[in-house]
Amino acid sequence: MSASAGGHAPSRAAALIRSRLRRAELLFDRVGEIAPPLLDDGEALRKEARRLRPVVEEVAGRPYGRLPHVAYRGRLEGRLMGPWSQYLTLGIALSRVVRMTPRETSRLAIPTILAHELCHRFGFDESLTTLRGLEVSARLAEQGDPIHSVSSRLELARLLLGAAMSDALRTGASEEIDAFFAARAEPSAIARPREQWRRARGRALPDWSLMVYAEIPCAAIEGAVELGRSESSRLAFPHFPLDSFQALACAIYTAADSLTRRREQTVPLGATLRLWRSADPEPG
Repeated sequence: MSASAGGHAPSRAAALIRSRLRRAELLFDRVGEIAPPLLDDGEALRKEARRLRPVVEEVAGRPYGRLPHVAYRGRLEGRLMGPWSQYLTLGIALSRVVRMTPRETSRLAIPTILAHELCHRFGFDESLTTLRGLEVSARLAEQGDPIHSVSSRLELARLLLGAAMSDALRTGASEEIDAFFAARAEPSAIARPREQWRRARGRALPDWSLMVYAEIPCAAIEGAVELGRSESSRLAFPHFPLDSFQALACAIYTAADSLTRRREQTVPLGATLRLWRSADPEPG
């Protein structure tokens, strides 16, 4: 059981679910019908990676070195690997590769997803890297960047939805999530979390992806807000069912980062927190 939702009393958990859903809804509304330029091909991805590198270095506090080769997965590879993008390396500079999901439902969020994958240069852990990638993207959004203004909001909303799903699975409040999706007809902005909810609904516990990509990062942001801090605290260690190859792989590299103490690193969250507060629900 993770430290975020599992220990909440039922009434507090219900309030937290509603608060997260309301904040996600406001972030989706901020995006609205905005149609930013898209990163349509490998060359556009590589150009964006070069632009992201100095911001990634600022957030990580370390020089990056040689960028990985970045490209979209081909059609067959995309079908085999599912919705995941990946940072792959043999530990030397020439072996670094980032393979991005080609799915159309991810296209608006690709700038922030790319920031996430580049941040894997500094650690395997998905929760730590999610926070770093979101902070990179939120910083660019603050500067008026059109693609990150959309993608950072979509990824923060996805994170909130995933954390609400985790709470709902533990407390039996699935109707809250069902009602959220039923009230939103637009196919593009919520297609990815809707698909994730279809996979997760009916489980007794959140799966690995909900926990590491959403529940733990969301708890870290909420903890920083509560403590009045501008950086994350030490992240909770995830415990999830080892019921797939992806879950087993995630458990192994999360443990590796714990053994090397990389999971003890903090992440600056200034821009993320300002983005978070921009979607504060109205009182009442």
